[in-house]
Amino acid sequence: MQDASMFNALVKAVSQLDDDTWEKSINDEVSELLSHVNSHELVRLGTQLNNGIQSRFQPGKHLGDGAIMGCANYHGWLIFDNGDQWIVRIPRTGFSDVPPELVDYLVASEYATLKVLEPTKVPAPKAFAYGLASDLSNRVGVSYIMMQALPGKPFYASEASPDQRQSVIQQVADILVEISRYPLPLLGSLVMEDDQVGVSAVASNRFVALSTYGPFKTTLDYVTNIIDQYMHLIADGQLHHEHPLEAFLFYHFLRQNIDTLVASDIPGQYFLKHVDDKGDHLLVDKDFNITGIIDWQFARIVPATEAFGPSYFTADLMALYSSDTNVTDDDRLLAKALRCRGSDVLASFAEGNERMRRFHNGLASSLTRDEARDMLRGMLVCVRGKELDDLDAWITTQCTECQKDRRWEGIQALIMEQNQKHQKRN
Repeated sequence: MQDASMFNALVKAVSQLDDDTWEKSINDEVSELLSHVNSHELVRLGTQLNNGIQSRFQPGKHLGDGAIMGCANYHGWLIFDNGDQWIVRIPRTGFSDVPPELVDYLVASEYATLKVLEPTKVPAPKAFAYGLASDLSNRVGVSYIMMQALPGKPFYASEASPDQRQSVIQQVADILVEISRYPLPLLGSLVMEDDQVGVSAVASNRFVALSTYGPFKTTLDYVTNIIDQYMHLIADGQLHHEHPLEAFLFYHFLRQNIDTLVASDIPGQYFLKHVDDKGDHLLVDKDFNITGIIDWQFARIVPATEAFGPSYFTADLMALYSSDTNVTDDDRLLAKALRCRGSDVLASFAEGNERMRRFHNGLASSLTRDEARDMLRGMLVCVRGKELDDLDAWITTQCTECQKDRRWEGIQALIMEQNQKHQKRN
């Protein structure tokens, strides 16, 4: 299991670098990465896969305006003599402690997901080939996916007018209706098995905090496993060590009320979910027509309440990190669009309770104790359906309940350690 606390510490350290030092670190990382890339093999493969049309590899811009490198992946180009352009997507491995086997799994899963989407009307890029660093027959030298380069620029709701936002929401409704046409019998991530796509373990989560897990036949098993992984990581000091009590109670409460997370499920039917759907996963043209959906590496097969319910795309992010637990105007707009398309069931999910949105968002890292308490209160209100009069009294009661949990000793030790540090500072 990945040590998530090390990853969070690394991110914090990078954020404290001055601009020149940070830029040098990025340049050094990219230079090191490209030194392992056999560009001649990429060109050979690309030419072979594109009907013999000659091509050349061009490193992608990784800093400044027009940069195409993301937080997790470096991107280069295959440029063909006929004008075609393909993206070469390569995981960044020099900035985190994500285990190599998980990196490879994410690459393989994203490729499988793109292949599943290929015959559908979902505007995902076509994937042409992939390779894994762990595969000795991979002559490219690194993990990669070769895929179609789609036109458009990332969609940011804050830069769009109300009419443009509504237009994009209407198009997202069409995409969700299309996804609903392809239910699957298992919860997990898609992988290639003997050149066929199958459902296997979930490829971690968008925070890369969990190990791979599953696949599962029921929503109850899926949700329970996620909760238990978080509770273990928190009790072990790997996650949320700044506020272990609030974080542990967040998941302990969900464990006690797990029926509320699975009550609206469609038994035996599960659906593809992008997961990292903040809005910039959508590419749009100048008229805000969606031209593509990118960044599928954490995609998974999930319950309908998660696939079609309130998401990051329709969220008020300020409210999501507070105790304000209402569905948003965009949630309602999406529900209305789905209803207009005759999808009343999907609409009921879209404007339903945001429990699953808050569950998968969890608690952010580097919160103050007051902020963690506010997010805890938000989840309590979301599940209970009413305000909580006295959070401290509730916490006291829950601490008594938690004594039955074998992981509680770890939380007590972390709290004691925190108190000792606080006393030394004072």
